[in-house]
Amino acid sequence: MFGTKKTNKTISDLDSFLDHIDECVLTYKNGIKNYLEGNKVEFDSNQESISKLRESTLELRRTIENDLYTYSLVTDQRVDIMQLLERLDKISDLLYKNVCQYEIEIPFFPSELNIDFLKLVEIAALSIEGTIQASRDYFKPPRFVTEKIHRIYFFEKEVSKLAQSIKRHVFHEMDNFKLSQKFHLRYFTLHVEELAEEAVRVADHLAIMVIRHNN
Repeated sequence: MFGTKKTNKTISDLDSFLDHIDECVLTYKNGIKNYLEGNKVEFDSNQESISKLRESTLELRRTIENDLYTYSLVTDQRVDIMQLLERLDKISDLLYKNVCQYEIEIPFFPSELNIDFLKLVEIAALSIEGTIQASRDYFKPPRFVTEKIHRIYFFEKEVSKLAQSIKRHVFHEMDNFKLSQKFHLRYFTLHVEELAEEAVRVADHLAIMVIRHNN
């Protein structure tokens, strides 16, 4: 898309930016798994790692945006690209904040929910990974972007269905839990849903970018 030697660093920074978000997703998944399994030392390590990744991701975003203006790169698509970076960066921020909330609030998850909750996290992660790959594809010949976008929509729907099932189980079947505990579990389930919903917002934006690129 860029096509000049001056922009090699910017292209490299874009790849690094997406790599960092990918690492955030992996660290997030490991963090939730370690939390549910009671692996405090590993969870603390995950939290520290995602904090550093969050800072690096934000720095890369600022560097890329600065380069886009400084070198007057892709002026016809610059706004769209910067909005894409902003939306992807928000996902990174949500992943980081999500992990931090476990350390702050120390939610109690009964073991009977672990399998479904980890599945929910995994599907939400797939939707985010789809946005990363679709974004990579956009900066190449973007013919595969639409296919990736459809997968993101699919995963978000699966997250929504499973989240509803978990919340229904919590409120209808967990009679030994206080209402406040049920609200807490719902709250953390909503966090995961929010990740998939944000992935869909990225997908929507990419879909518009592809249409504009092809016109």
